[in-house]
Amino acid sequence: MSNVYKIENLESLLQCAICLDRFQSPKVLVCQHTFCLTCLNSTYNVQQKTLTCPTCRKTVSLSRGPDELPNNLLLNNLMEVQPVKAKCPCCNKVETLTICEHCNCTKCTNCNEKHINDMRQSVKTILDELQNTSPNDLKVSVQDAFKNIKSEIYNQFQNIRQQHDSILLTKQMDILKQLELHEQNLLTHVENDLQTLEQSKLELTKKNYHIESKSEPELIDLLKKASDIQTNLTDKLAQHHKYLDSVEISLQYDQDRINQINQMCDNIQLNIVTINDSKSNQQTKLSIPSELICLTLRTFLNQEYRFRITLDKTIYELKELFGKQENLDPRHITLTKTGNYFDELDDNRTLKSYDCDSSTALMICIRK
Repeated sequence: MSNVYKIENLESLLQCAICLDRFQSPKVLVCQHTFCLTCLNSTYNVQQKTLTCPTCRKTVSLSRGPDELPNNLLLNNLMEVQPVKAKCPCCNKVETLTICEHCNCTKCTNCNEKHINDMRQSVKTILDELQNTSPNDLKVSVQDAFKNIKSEIYNQFQNIRQQHDSILLTKQMDILKQLELHEQNLLTHVENDLQTLEQSKLELTKKNYHIESKSEPELIDLLKKASDIQTNLTDKLAQHHKYLDSVEISLQYDQDRINQINQMCDNIQLNIVTINDSKSNQQTKLSIPSELICLTLRTFLNQEYRFRITLDKTIYELKELFGKQENLDPRHITLTKTGNYFDELDDNRTLKSYDCDSSTALMICIRK
């Protein structure tokens, strides 16, 4: 019995003090305490770039996060050695244990058989779900969403066309062509995005897998492939559905010019707005087409550079344009408004958000 206790004591040394489970990618701190990488990531202070040891409370600075900590090679080597005997976490009997390569759990021989059967069932379930999943559902969602949007665009034009039918008809057809082009581009993006996953799914589901005859390593490999495809496919579908739910498309025009129909037609635009997460309180607006301006960049030595650029471009895209012309890294460029040299413009904001027009001159500074 003494050998069993020693092995159990060894197993306790291989247990993370945060998650109380076997170490996963153990990282050692400067105080020599060791924890799982994922556990350290959850306690890492991203803003201050510091990490406090949960055991001794010693704080260490980590500019790149817990990944830069060294691995605990001793514990890694110990975890590769399977215990001769220990208490099975399922049946609580002291038996010879094996470690599942898929979920890294330890089980006795009898419990491991049940675990393998559960894996077989999981493989069958995932394969059945993959068989019944089709990326075409997302294409139908895109088409349905744009069908409703087109109907709304028609209704908006109908209200205006009661007074100005003949002149607005041409503009309406142009706007709808833009909308159709956006729809086709999105459908092409969806198809390209899911093509690789669809091919992998077909390769996996069309083959006649004799699951009952598969060995444990083969089952693990098959389960991992099927799970990865299912996860990636679900993530892609959710991502595109979220985009569809966040898109608002409407006509944009100047109501004050409703009686000047020729000028009004030049101002009607298709406005596509993507609403981000409520947490970010930010909006990304795409205006098709966007107004083109001639913007001036001026150095502190009064040297000027002029660029033709649309108002929907961001400050960083303007930096890239200048950097490409002058062979400079955009990250070393600072832009400010004239008369306010200490308030650097935000890279992620558009020129339109800063009320830029053809009379605007931005101050440019090159950092070494």
